[in-house]
Amino acid sequence: MRVKILHIQVLPKLSGVQKVSLEIFKKLNDEKYDKYILFSDTLDCGDRIECIKEFEETGAKVLFSKHLKREIGISDFHALIELYKLCKREKFDIVHTNSTKPGIIGRIAAFVAGVPLVVHTVHGLSFHKFVKFPIWQFYWACEMIASCFCHKIIIVNKYYLKYFKWFKNKTCTIYNGVDYSKFPISNINGYTERHGRVNVLFVGRLDKPKNPLLLLEVARRLRITHPNTHFYIVGDGEYMEQCHRFVSDNQLHDYVSLEGWRTNVYNYYQQSDVFAVPSIYEAFGIMFLEAGYYKLPVCSTTAEGIPEVVINNLTGVLCEPNDVEAFTKNLTLLIDNAELRKQMGENGHTRVIECFNSSMMVSEYLKIYKSGICKKIS
Repeated sequence: MRVKILHIQVLPKLSGVQKVSLEIFKKLNDEKYDKYILFSDTLDCGDRIECIKEFEETGAKVLFSKHLKREIGISDFHALIELYKLCKREKFDIVHTNSTKPGIIGRIAAFVAGVPLVVHTVHGLSFHKFVKFPIWQFYWACEMIASCFCHKIIIVNKYYLKYFKWFKNKTCTIYNGVDYSKFPISNINGYTERHGRVNVLFVGRLDKPKNPLLLLEVARRLRITHPNTHFYIVGDGEYMEQCHRFVSDNQLHDYVSLEGWRTNVYNYYQQSDVFAVPSIYEAFGIMFLEAGYYKLPVCSTTAEGIPEVVINNLTGVLCEPNDVEAFTKNLTLLIDNAELRKQMGENGHTRVIECFNSSMMVSEYLKIYKSGICKKIS
């Protein structure tokens, strides 16, 4: 018998969370699974068409929700009803939700609709030390309530396990992984020698969690002391306008390039020497795996799950979040020391291939799917 599986996302965009679903879908047996992916229809993203195409090429049917949004509001109630009706009508065997918003609404809708296996992957939490207590308590309560409405909770790091002590029996850690065989290779870690300057790369959403404004402040400080350095900021988000304003106000146009969203970021990795993302909270970070594969040493922070991916003083250098002095010092260390960059890059390359590959990740997910509906899959 065939198994109907639905993954629920929000953004129709190939960022880290969506890439995990994509890797799982690529490796699901087409003869056993009918694959569906649901996105919000209210959000227009830069690579929406490319994202849909990638999922359709796995054999998945792409669905859209009229009411599922990132913001909290009355639309959440409508989204709950919409997803409940969808699950009832389609009779999914597995519903797998991802991230906070679709995780809360999707879990409750699928569980109440009687879906045999409801799985949720925690790719990030809305309650963390930078959120004020009343709001923190509200987000925490929502997550704990939603956790009652699923059969399995998967967390992409060990750091978050402390928040799910009440659900030990259905909680486990599965690290994200990447299929590195698909990555183009024309050059790895040879850019400095050919061009005589150090390129610093940021890839990610321009929003509060990734903290791009701190990196721009670091660039402002280094412009005089390190004129042969250039910063490439790849991504978009709600901080895009602020980033442009900062670059303009500080006359950094010749030192910082705001590239916007790019579907293909691999050329940037291959033309860079250091990967820098000063996150204030980060569950995992697929971009660290991509940087590691291209042998880029990482300059980042000790926020949440990052130290489980980036090993301080081995594959990169880490400091406390929001510490602009320490981040500047660490980035300066990497810019000034080509041999250190090379050694850390080699270490990172080995680590991501051995510890964070897609085959390992998907194998663990398939075990959960099979154990939940073993009669249909066997």
